[in-house]
This record gives sequence, structure tokens and C-alpha cells, in this order.
Amino acid sequence: MSTTTATTTHLETVQGIYEAFGRGDLPFILDQLDDDVSWDEGVRTTSLPWLQPGRGKSHVVAFFTALAHGVRFDTFEPVAITTDGDQVVGVVREAGVNLATGKAIEEDLFVHYWRFGPTRKVSSFRHIGDWMRHESSF
Repeated sequence: MSTTTATTTHLETVQGIYEAFGRGDLPFILDQLDDDVSWDEGVRTTSLPWLQPGRGKSHVVAFFTALAHGVRFDTFEPVAITTDGDQVVGVVREAGVNLATGKAIEEDLFVHYWRFGPTRKVSSFRHIGDWMRHESSF
């Protein structure tokens, strides 16, 4: 398979994951991930229950469960997605409400860094952004 075709496939996979997130299709998202996917490993410690590092699909399910119970997104819009080989970077505009407190989560841009492994599935994912926007809603 050529590099161009592989790159296009990774880009389309990430676009599909964002679309699946928008419709709440967790099974589709999980199907795009390696069984031992690294999820947010290396992020700074936060008080956010949905932003905890871990590995494996069960950790990803816990992430989405905590996110669904913690945040109502009023805005979740990928504004730019780019790729280079086995890496995809998405810039996402987000805003919402903390469901526990009712406080607004101010709009901001967040970066999502996706890496693909030899299985052609997502091998790692990491959020990058100003998590104080979320933490300040507590």
C-alpha cells in the first residue's frame, strides 16, 4: 500500500471517529482502536474524571462514560485535520456545560493527536489543551 493511500485512510478513520462521536456510536470508535490502545498517557494530572491516562479499550469505554456523565457539549467541531504518515492531528473547537455543576466550559480549541500502528488501527490518542477551561467548571 502506498504512503498516500495509507495517509488518506488514517485521515478518513479519524474523520469517521469524530462523526461517530457526534452520533454517540461508541462501538464504531472502539472498532478503530488497537486492543491495547494508549489513551492520554503522558497528560498532566487533572481533577477531570474523563481525562485520566490508561490503556486498552476498557479504559476508552471508561473515558467516554465519564465524559458522557460529566459534559454536555454545546460545541464540538473539528476545524482542521492534518496527517503525516501514521500520525493525524485534529484541532477541535469545544464548549459545553459541566453536568455536575451546571457551569459553562468556555469555548476553546483543543488538539487531538492520533497515532496508528502496524494493525492500521489507532495505537495511541492524546488530548492537548488548556484543561483549566474544564477544571474551572467545577
